[in-house]
This record gives sequence, structure tokens and C-alpha cells, in this order.
Amino acid sequence: MATDPKQSDVMKQISEAFKAAQGRLAELREAVERNTDLARANAKATVLRDQKDRALKELGELVWRNLQKGKLELPAGFAAALKAVEAAEQAAEAHARELTDILQEGAEVAERLKVGKNATKPQTVLATGGKRR
Repeated sequence: MATDPKQSDVMKQISEAFKAAQGRLAELREAVERNTDLARANAKATVLRDQKDRALKELGELVWRNLQKGKLELPAGFAAALKAVEAAEQAAEAHARELTDILQEGAEVAERLKVGKNATKPQTVLATGGKRR
């Protein structure tokens, strides 16, 4: 049986399109793999940066506690940083006192309202004058 030249051309075009699609799929797969590797590297960098930040925070808090206890003395070049920490600590303490005062006032108001609900209410006269029959 002889093959139709038009059918042969169509098969050739389909085959070429399939090969081109396979090539694009391979390129896409490579791009996805590169992006995945980049995302993993960025995630690892973030984890490492967070670990460093936690370690520096712990170091700073340890140094601060030892400074307050008088067990450690820093060079004069640290004066500005120490003043900033002291100011931040004082501001946080003042804010905590304000919050405590607000909460205490709220509790007092709630207590007054609770007592007010349980108290006997005075009776009011709705109509004046004597009884009518």
C-alpha cells in the first residue's frame, strides 16, 4: 500500500511539533529546577540570618545584664548605644506602668458597675396626686 504524501507531511509536522514541545518542556524543567535551587538557597540564608540575629540578641542581653550588675565595663565608645538602650528600657517601663494604670482603672469601673447593678434602685413616682376612684 502506498502512503499518501499529504499524510506523510502531516506526520512529519506532528513529529517536529512534538520534538519542539519536548525541547521546551526540558527547558522549562531546567528553569524550574534552577528556581527551586535558588529558593532553597534563599530559605537557608534566611534561616542562617535568623540564627545570627537570635545569637546577637542573646549576646546583647547577656552583656546588658552584666553591665547592670557591674560585672562588665565597656569602652567609652559604647556610651551612645548604652544610653539608647537605657532610654528604650525606661520608655518600655513607663509604658508598662501606663498599661497597668489603665487596666486598674478599667477593673475599678467594672467593679463600680457591678455594684451599681446589685444595689436597690430608688422608686420613682410616676403620677402625682391622690388615688382616683
